[in-house]
Amino acid sequence: MPIYFITFLALLGMAALLYVGALFIATFMRQPPPLLINGNTVHALKALHLAIAWANVGVGWLLYFNVYPIHADMAALGNTAFQAFARGYTTRLPIVVLPYGAGALAATLSLWAAEPGRLSRRARWGIASLWMLSIAATPWAAGAQGDMQDDGFSDAAFQQLQTSHLARSLCLTVAAVWALLQCRPSRD
Repeated sequence: MPIYFITFLALLGMAALLYVGALFIATFMRQPPPLLINGNTVHALKALHLAIAWANVGVGWLLYFNVYPIHADMAALGNTAFQAFARGYTTRLPIVVLPYGAGALAATLSLWAAEPGRLSRRARWGIASLWMLSIAATPWAAGAQGDMQDDGFSDAAFQQLQTSHLARSLCLTVAAVWALLQCRPSRD
């Protein structure tokens, strides 16, 4: 397994553990998670998350509307062309998956941070939850990619890929819009 993929899985694992830990504390101890991040680091985390979230939104919709449909186009040329495209796509995954993992981690870290400005507790939980939902949709997309690499293109696998990726892209888009709306200056 390539090191970038191990790093990606580690980022997702850390994000999931932070989320579950915060959820446990909020649910069973009836209190917010302890503040592990404060001061200027909170503002840097908020800015980093916002930038990564919007980068992921752009990449997500690019994949959905442009890159994944090329799978069907290449399959029409034959299995050799399709497999060459699929292998080329997977060799370029670090540029897609590492920012995605970093965004999930930044979103869940915000649950453990002092409230930066207007980012309410509800917004932090909502945004982190949307990232977790996007992660939950990821195995179906990865499974479809794996099936197509192993068995060649199929309409069923392609629809599974697109449906899963649509769910992931919608979650990230809502999370990014929510985060951006929280950054608006107040009109007081």
